[in-house]
Amino acid sequence: MPADKSPHEEVYAAGISVTLLVTTPAVRLPDRSRRPRTISEERIMAALASVVGRVGPSRLTLADVAQEAGVSTGVLVGRYGSKRDLLLGFVRWGLSEEAFIRPMRAAFDAAPDPVEGLIRAVAHSVGRDVEPEEFANHLAFLHLELADDEFRALLGEHDAAVRAELAHYLRSAVASGRLAADADVDALAATVNSIRNGTQITWAMTRTRPLAEALRHDLSTLLDPYRRDKEDP
Repeated sequence: MPADKSPHEEVYAAGISVTLLVTTPAVRLPDRSRRPRTISEERIMAALASVVGRVGPSRLTLADVAQEAGVSTGVLVGRYGSKRDLLLGFVRWGLSEEAFIRPMRAAFDAAPDPVEGLIRAVAHSVGRDVEPEEFANHLAFLHLELADDEFRALLGEHDAAVRAELAHYLRSAVASGRLAADADVDALAATVNSIRNGTQITWAMTRTRPLAEALRHDLSTLLDPYRRDKEDP
């Protein structure tokens, strides 16, 4: 039996629209024959992510999500009001600092040096490899986000936060002597973030290796010329 996925892993399975994480505790969806008295936001988001991956955002209904979460449709209507508001809540939750940045930071902090930490953090942020149909459904969610001003504004705020976090990792690498002192960390952070997004699309087309390996290769190609040992002048 496959292990339960964390809700953040579900949400960011494709890693592009609401990019997902694997470090949060797994949440088991309830037995659908027994409706829980209360349901957490995390459980609803896990159910929504599962349905998005299965049918995409256009065909998704509140009833689908309610069935997956093991609650009545009325619970979702009472809490969110509409499908659009539920999807907005999904994006806000998936892109929150707690859901996205903190697990990246944990992966960075656990690495033996800051450059390796950045690579691990980025690889961690994109989640698991997914099947082509599921990836396409998550990509369809990105299309929805890009076409809507409110969704797109959330993505823009998130992009700025991710670039700032990556720049922090790079500054740590410079300060520790692991990255060239004259490296333009802001430009590198923007390029790392472009690789984080772009490599996922290329991987989806080619699938020649696991996504984490593809990211490590592309990030190493960018960063290796700037890497230094502590002893280097």
